[in-house]
Amino acid sequence: MGWVIMKRRVPCIFLSFLAVLWQASCDAPRSAPAPAPRAELDPGRLSGTNALEEVRRFVALGLRDSGTPGAERAAEYLAGRLRALGLEPVVDAFKDRSPKGETTFRNVTATVPGTAPGLIVLGSHYDTKAGLGPAFEGANDSGSSTGLLLELGRLLVNGPRERPAVMLAFFDGEECMVDYGPFDGLHGSRRLAAELKRTGQAAAVQAVIILDMIGDRDLSVTLPRNATPDLRTRVFHAAREEGIREKFALGSGPILDDHVPFLERGMPAVDIIDFQFGSAPGRNDYWHTTADSMDKLSAESLERVGRVVVRVLNTLPAHGSP
Repeated sequence: MGWVIMKRRVPCIFLSFLAVLWQASCDAPRSAPAPAPRAELDPGRLSGTNALEEVRRFVALGLRDSGTPGAERAAEYLAGRLRALGLEPVVDAFKDRSPKGETTFRNVTATVPGTAPGLIVLGSHYDTKAGLGPAFEGANDSGSSTGLLLELGRLLVNGPRERPAVMLAFFDGEECMVDYGPFDGLHGSRRLAAELKRTGQAAAVQAVIILDMIGDRDLSVTLPRNATPDLRTRVFHAAREEGIREKFALGSGPILDDHVPFLERGMPAVDIIDFQFGSAPGRNDYWHTTADSMDKLSAESLERVGRVVVRVLNTLPAHGSP
């Protein structure tokens, strides 16, 4: 025996009422699906001990004055360390005028890919100041930032990729041979800034973060006033989150360092530098002397700065988003 469905006529006015309800439900705004949680880098996975060991191994290569076999050896070493991280390094050998005449400089870069639009540049110079004698190590200037950049590369390679690409940039020729000018000092950073502009990549750069002299046991970071205000704010906020805000201060004026060529070409940039590297607070008497040696550095300072950088990276939005 089958079911018999009795049909009855529904009054027109009731049908009209149902139609209005249906239309209203279609027109009502629907809540957007909640965005997936952002995958962030874990600052706790950065190791100051690893960074200090990277510094030690790099400094053991010896002097790396621009235009010398030592600088070429250092560039080849950095390319090898980046390959060991699974990256594809580029050694950009270029000639530029200098007080020594035409000199060959070598930038070493590698990019950790990301799935979000945009590009972040993390930079350090790796050359040493010339003319300071064979006992000069350049452990803090420029070994500390170079070692930390390699440790940051390890963290990035093993971290989530839901972020913009990050270029690790090791600059040659930051140190001047005589006195800073258009053809003395900042050779590597000027070269990369010009290349990013020439290839159209500069428009995608969200941040250039330069590290310099950040391994001092008595850490005292000073952010120069000639930096992008938003990035300075992000650094201070990250330091506060790390509980070391008192270690970071705003400088009284500008500093000429590798962030400047990027600022000049319209890219946001900040310089994280400890320019009080000396025998007493506020002094800088170890800088560019044989006292710039490994015993003046600490894993704790490297880790503190590295964790701040990681927190800053986590705050940077994808290019084009608020």
